[in-house]
This record gives sequence, structure tokens and C-alpha cells, in this order.
Amino acid sequence: MKSRLTFMCALLAATVFPSYSTLAKDVTIGSTSLCGDSYILALAPDLASELSWQSHSPLSRANEAQRTLPQLWDNPEIIAASSSDMILFGSGEGAFADRIGKPFQNLTWGEDFASVMVNAKMIAESLDRPDTITADLTPRLETLKMRNKARGFKPKILYLARSGGSAGKGTLVDAVIEAAGGVNILGVNGWSNPDPEILIGLKPDLIITSYFENGYESINALAVRNKTLNAFIKAFPSVHIDGALWPCAGPSLIEAAEILANAMDDLP
Repeated sequence: MKSRLTFMCALLAATVFPSYSTLAKDVTIGSTSLCGDSYILALAPDLASELSWQSHSPLSRANEAQRTLPQLWDNPEIIAASSSDMILFGSGEGAFADRIGKPFQNLTWGEDFASVMVNAKMIAESLDRPDTITADLTPRLETLKMRNKARGFKPKILYLARSGGSAGKGTLVDAVIEAAGGVNILGVNGWSNPDPEILIGLKPDLIITSYFENGYESINALAVRNKTLNAFIKAFPSVHIDGALWPCAGPSLIEAAEILANAMDDLP
């Protein structure tokens, strides 16, 4: 009787909380975050059955067909009704996930290329797919290193978002600047909103603008509406990097680094 009870409990556990090894080869996967969307669309777009609630926004890189997929939220009722075999939660999401009866994974939060590789490996293993993100990312980062050496100098780079916000050390923007061979001119850590007076006192070799186009309107559009700051931006070489490339440290971060490196190569 005891052995039978043990067997039934094991069977129930396997039914309620299936492991990845028991899943069919071509499982479907849904994402609750924009960042998760980017990984799924890069690693296994054919398995994507549901994308995040942000998949219709300008920040999404989903194509027209992918934007018609159902949307998911980090909500127990929404997830319980999901048709996906597996759920990919964003970092810090899915507090209820061990009760949903589906395999799931959480993205690891980070703001560098190492974090991209950690998440890519985790998702690829979960889906029994090759880690094409890391395989693509590694040689492209090496190519950027060689370009850095050939350039022979490290341009000073300033990042400015439409809001007037900027990015210092430890941010994904800083990771892009470093990979491209530049130096972040902002000598602070993390994300910040420097006073315009501080910004216009800087002497960057190149300014990165982001979220200026494609409908990224906001109430606080200081970099666009402040005439002094707008004139400051126009006084220096600049490159625009679409916000859709880096809403998080995801697969498209390398594209942002390559765009920046191209702009740095064109500096006088």
C-alpha cells in the first residue's frame, strides 16, 4: 500500500509539474515580457504561441504575423488559460509559477552581454534547441574587439534618451559602448536624469540618441523640447539607436554595438 501511494504521489507530481525532459520535442512557448519575446523570436520563432502584452508596441521586434499572436501578462488567471506548453517569465515575474501546472523559466536579470548568453543558454536547453544566440554573439564581439584595436583611440560617448535621461556604468548602454570600443563620458553609475546644465558642459566625441523616433512620445521629452539641450545635441556628431534594439539586455544588443562602432569609425 505504501509503495503504491508513493508511486501515485510521484505520478501526480510528474503530471502537475512536468520536467523539460518529458516534454514533446516541439513544445509551444509563451512569453510574459518584451525581453522574453526577443529571446523566443531569436531562438525558436516557430515555437512562439503567445507573446507579451508589449508585443504590439514600437519596442517590439515582432513581425506583422507574430504581432497577431495572443498576448500574455504576468497574471495567474491569464497564464492558467494559456495554450502554451511552456511559459517564459521575465525577471522577477511568475511568483505563482509553481502552481500553474506548466513548465516555466525566468529570465535572469542583467545588463551586459554575459547576461544575454546566460539567458540564451537556459532557454535553448529548455527547448532542446541549439543556442544560436551565443554562437552568433561570440564571433561578432570578437570582431568588434579587432575593430577597436584598428581604430586606435576610444571616443568619449554620451547617451541621451528622449526624456533627457542618460546611462552610466553598469547599464546595458555602457556594455554597448564598451563593446564598440568607446568610453562612457558620464562618470556615474546606473541610469540617471542629469540636469541639462551638467550635460551641456560635457564634450563628447559622439552622442547616442535613443527613443527619439518611431512614436516613443512621453510627457517628459526634455531632449526634444529643451532648446538648449536640443542645440547641444546638434553641435556634436550623433547616432540614433532604435529603442527596439535594447529595451533589455537581449539578443539585439549586439546590433546596437555594431551601429555604434560604425558611427565611431566615421568620426573625423
